[in-house]
Formats: sequence, C-alpha cells, structure tokens
Amino acid sequence: MAVIVIGKITISRGFETWKNMVFASEAQMKAIGMSMLVAGTAKADPTSLNLVMTFETMEGLEKFRTDEALTARRVEAGAVLETAVMTMLSDDYFTNFPAA
Repeated sequence: MAVIVIGKITISRGFETWKNMVFASEAQMKAIGMSMLVAGTAKADPTSLNLVMTFETMEGLEKFRTDEALTARRVEAGAVLETAVMTMLSDDYFTNFPAA
C-alpha cells in the first residue's frame, strides 16, 4: 500500500514558479517512487499551498526528506520550508470513492 502524505506549506514565488519546479523534478520524483496526486493554493490565500503526495515506500519518503538537491530546488521555487506541515496517513484509507 502506498504511503500518502498530506502537506501544507507557504510559497513565496507564486504557484506557477512552484509548479514549474515540480514538473522539472519529474525524473527525481520517479526515481524515489513519488507522485503528486493534487496540489493547489487556497482560494483566499495564493501563498498557502496544499498538496497530497504518494510514495511507493517509506524509503522513498525518507529520500524526499533528505535529498539536498531537491530541497534546494524547492527553496529556489519559493517553498518556505519552516512552514511545512506534513501529515502521513495511516494504512487505513480508501481513494476515489465514488470513482473520480
């Protein structure tokens, strides 16, 4: 079962800049078994980014947390790391009900 993480973080350089960084990081994300299910800013606050990510394994999640190059790229794209709140879901979940 995938590891699902719900995150919230402040971004300072706009959603387009952050989104472009994610797209440019596709190869690294695939290499660690990471996928972005959904990401977007709050309607009332374009600096408040909310996202849902999946990782194939806990090791992939750890690689995401410790990858210095990816972290630097995220900071350059405006991610304010000290504001990040990441919540890992338990193994008891379901998705796409009813079918998306």
